[in-house]
Amino acid sequence: MSDANWPGDAETVIGWVRASIQPVDAPAVRGLEDVHISAELSGTDLTTLTIDASGVELSLDPPPTPAATTPHVAAEEPPVVHRTPGVLRTVRVTADPVRIERIPVTIDFQLYDARVEWLVYERPMIADRPESIHGLELAHDGTGMRGAFTASLRAADLTPLLAAVLHPALDTTGIRLRRLKVDVSQDGADGIRIQGRAGIGWRMLRASATGTARVGVSRAGIVTLRELRVGSRNPLVAIALRAARRSIREQVGRSFDLNDEFASAGGPRLSDVRVVAAKRLTISARLA
Repeated sequence: MSDANWPGDAETVIGWVRASIQPVDAPAVRGLEDVHISAELSGTDLTTLTIDASGVELSLDPPPTPAATTPHVAAEEPPVVHRTPGVLRTVRVTADPVRIERIPVTIDFQLYDARVEWLVYERPMIADRPESIHGLELAHDGTGMRGAFTASLRAADLTPLLAAVLHPALDTTGIRLRRLKVDVSQDGADGIRIQGRAGIGWRMLRASATGTARVGVSRAGIVTLRELRVGSRNPLVAIALRAARRSIREQVGRSFDLNDEFASAGGPRLSDVRVVAAKRLTISARLA
């Protein structure tokens, strides 16, 4: 395909999207071959793009991959040799559900009227993926773009999901997570209360600890730690926590802006951010 022909036709875009969602040096993902992708193209405007990832399974513990089969990613991004302006009119990404460590998570992402540039690089970003010679970049800082996303899971599934995340991280330190229980409840209109109990083992030492955190999330995407309490019946852990009490107290009242994180990554701004903790834990926001 010549530079002037990218994005070309709908089938070319679908092939590029399918190649782009393949993981590179990432946790194991099963079911990507069954992701349903459809697209309609009018010139350089992507009229519709729908991606249905229902049934995909994500494992957070990647299997060993022989070096010979690991995709070779360019150390530096190759230069762009051609740019073509276009618009993403309607993009919809759904998963009902995607399974993360067998935990079902429902995702619905929508994007409208995003001005973009279709990129052609001097050479493929990934050596054995010829489609990676093409790319897509948000233009004009996303001005005029709008959208929304929602992600949710059963509140009862939060404990096994966190355990699946923590197990591999702790294994590298020699610490064993013996038990974990996390409860999340609504704390006013704009906050959640997280209560956790955990037991760990390290060599001959066994210890347990409890913690409570109250977190506020404003509609503007400001996350504030309103309260943090930790304790333990194990005397050694209790002494360590007592010594860290000042630094723990310093965390209370601190805030960070989710939009700062998105802006640094070149992403859209969030508004109308909501976290609802009931039978399901749901996070939603609008994009602009």
